[in-house]
Amino acid sequence: MDVQNKTRALIEAAMMTALTSIFAIVRIYIPILTFISFFIPVPLTILGKKHGLKFTIISVFASGMIIGMFTEPIYSIFITILYGSVSVAMGYMMNKKYKPSKILLSTMLVAIISLALCIQMASKISGIDMVGQMIDMFDQAINMNISLQEKIGTDQAQMEQMKVMLENMLQMMKMMIPFMVISAGGFLAYINYRLTTYVLKRLGHKVEALPPIREVRLPKSIVMGTFLIMGLTIMTKNLGFANYTTLVLNVFLIFQFIYLIQGVAVVSYFMHSYKLRKPLRIFIYIFLLLNQMTAFMLAIIGFIDAIIDVRNRRKIN
Repeated sequence: MDVQNKTRALIEAAMMTALTSIFAIVRIYIPILTFISFFIPVPLTILGKKHGLKFTIISVFASGMIIGMFTEPIYSIFITILYGSVSVAMGYMMNKKYKPSKILLSTMLVAIISLALCIQMASKISGIDMVGQMIDMFDQAINMNISLQEKIGTDQAQMEQMKVMLENMLQMMKMMIPFMVISAGGFLAYINYRLTTYVLKRLGHKVEALPPIREVRLPKSIVMGTFLIMGLTIMTKNLGFANYTTLVLNVFLIFQFIYLIQGVAVVSYFMHSYKLRKPLRIFIYIFLLLNQMTAFMLAIIGFIDAIIDVRNRRKIN
């Protein structure tokens, strides 16, 4: 890199560092802007795509120090580890022109590991059980709901039924925490790849975007892998190293989510084949995904498509 390009890279690194720091600090002091969290890795990822790994790492640590000056040290560490690792991984792979699917899957893995690490570190540093706090928040929300129902004079029989339902929901939430961490890491990686490619295109850079959802296909080995992992999960029942019910639930939810994506791809493929208008397609997506039963049916459709390749068979016919 010549002197002129290096100078330009340093100037852009300083700008991206400032932008990242502003996003992170604003998100703390203006709670209504919590959604801005999803934008935090974008400037650093763009920097990595344009100028490589070295400048991204410098900016990540510089951002962490600036954020630490205006917020709590734990928050600064959280930003540096979680968002920094996502930015470094995604920016590096985009710079090296990896395939979008490989970038997304690798960054998802990095985000999940980083998020789990951040939760553990925050618990150790603060002496507060972060997972326990999440459970307490669920518990408080349920108690508030029950108190509200009592104040408006809900029938006693209905109250008892509601208490049982909400307590079951709380137990389910406790068991679902691993799945929630995995989902959050996956969503963080996905939304940042989308945002980063959108911004880069607007800036005039050529980047390869993710394929449309209707073209998404799981690897052919996914079905065999599903049966293998489910079999190994069942075998852990008598080993006693983990809560068997929690393990089965989270493995089931993870595979249901994976096949749900494939199911949505199948539905999207047929909606485009029949040239349905966009507003109608959006309405169908919302209806299918917000209903628990239809979402489960979508996962079954995705599982069937992974076995017999419904879309490819239709093309051949």
